[in-house]
Amino acid sequence: MNTQNEETRQTEEGMIDIVGLLEDYFRTLRRMWIWVLILAVLGGAFSYIRSYVTWSPRYTASATFTITAGQNSGDDTSGSYAFYDNSTTEQMVNTFPYILTSGVLSRRAAAAMGRSSLSSQITASAEENTNLFTMSVTDSDAGTAYETLQAVIQCYPDVAEVIIGRTTMQLLDETGIPAYPDNPRDGRDSLVKGAAAGALIGLFWAGVVTVSRMTVKKKEDFQPRAHMKCIGEVPQIPMKKRSRESSNILNILNEKTDPRFEEALQLVRGKVEYSAWRHHSKTILVTSALAGEGKSTLAVNLALAFIKSGKRAALIDCDLRHPTDRKILGLEEGAGLYEVLAKEAKLADVLLTGKAMGMDEEFKFCFLPGGKPADDGSRLLDSKRMQKIIEAVEEKVDYVILDSAPAGLLTDAGVLAQYADSAVFVIKRDFANTSHIMDGLEELAESRIHLIGGILNGV
Repeated sequence: MNTQNEETRQTEEGMIDIVGLLEDYFRTLRRMWIWVLILAVLGGAFSYIRSYVTWSPRYTASATFTITAGQNSGDDTSGSYAFYDNSTTEQMVNTFPYILTSGVLSRRAAAAMGRSSLSSQITASAEENTNLFTMSVTDSDAGTAYETLQAVIQCYPDVAEVIIGRTTMQLLDETGIPAYPDNPRDGRDSLVKGAAAGALIGLFWAGVVTVSRMTVKKKEDFQPRAHMKCIGEVPQIPMKKRSRESSNILNILNEKTDPRFEEALQLVRGKVEYSAWRHHSKTILVTSALAGEGKSTLAVNLALAFIKSGKRAALIDCDLRHPTDRKILGLEEGAGLYEVLAKEAKLADVLLTGKAMGMDEEFKFCFLPGGKPADDGSRLLDSKRMQKIIEAVEEKVDYVILDSAPAGLLTDAGVLAQYADSAVFVIKRDFANTSHIMDGLEELAESRIHLIGGILNGV
């Protein structure tokens, strides 16, 4: 029974992997659709131009005869002469390729045309159980095809007489000089076939990218690909693009936010808090491998999750190059960490409290925004002044969340790691390549900071 259950479980896992692979493929296809379209257009254009350049017309002139064996006048009341005529016709068709390849017929026909050789393709066929014999000549020039046909008709009886005896060929019908080619130029067909081939190449390319992309797609990928444990999965929450409306702010204090988002954040908060208790951590660094993984959103909401659970928490936007925490909290632009580090403002003047931000008085929260964007973030962060700022904020709360720039791109996270006790790494589902993730982890490893684990975002 256990063996059967194990086989069933493995089968289900296999099905899930296939379904997951298809989902990844269509996700990749959504990102690469423009390339599929470009390849389809290029394939169609190439095929159309190629068919236009390489097209060569083929004209076929043909004539149909009745074949009479010997010089019989046609008295066939017994049916014997008809039998001989049919047999002679079949024999003529069977021997025609030999006569043609031997060169005798070609030389005679070419001489009759005043040429040294023939360039046309000559064939012969017969209707089954009849004495109807059809001769066809195909050439790129309509006039040449017809002229060659006439020369072959003139020379063929004498050449064939040596092999099958004397025959009489009575012309029934001929096409004359062909007016239209057998292969009319069809640019539309070439265009469609080329576009289809290009699109197939694009679809195949998307498949190769899907299979070869070494990204984190599920929590089971954390250990083998990111070499860390997964402490939580956060769902992808679609938001309407109304940038200035407060109802569009993705934070757990917003009543419009999907309850699943807050539930996931509270689960993550519980694991972070437990790890912080075990390792005596107070300042927690939140970073990611690349920009666009939702690192700032999760840092803000992790801090809010702490205050909703009754803890005192502080958030410092340390991503000086792209400070975005103000937007996530629905606040207007203003001075912040950059101005304090640049000695343009005092900490007490820019440090915002929960009460000042309109929160409930029971929420013990303070927030130090990033301030004006700066290109020299690492230099400003790696200073005694930054250390004193963090120490001053630590005295006011139970936990401090540092929102850092991506560790896989910049050195800011490595600099901030010297002030933090633990780190949380945000990984967006099927986004960053494992090489970028490992680069970010190496940046943190140099400071020997304790890594709590990773959050899989956008599930």
